[in-house]
Amino acid sequence: MSAIGTSTSVMVNRIAASEGASTNSMLVQVAKLRGEMALAHQKSTPETTPDYVKNPLNGAEVDLLV
Repeated sequence: MSAIGTSTSVMVNRIAASEGASTNSMLVQVAKLRGEMALAHQKSTPETTPDYVKNPLNGAEVDLLV
């Protein structure tokens, strides 16, 4: 089986099915896997928040946030 061209939702469903999730627990397993995938993606992407968002220094930077 090749993962090339397969969407993430299909892969998550396949993984849940291969882990032996019953029809009653399939939605729970899929939600758990999607959450783990989202968390891993969030950790892998670098934070691109500008410095003025973290620590605004003057009124002009505060105005940009508003």
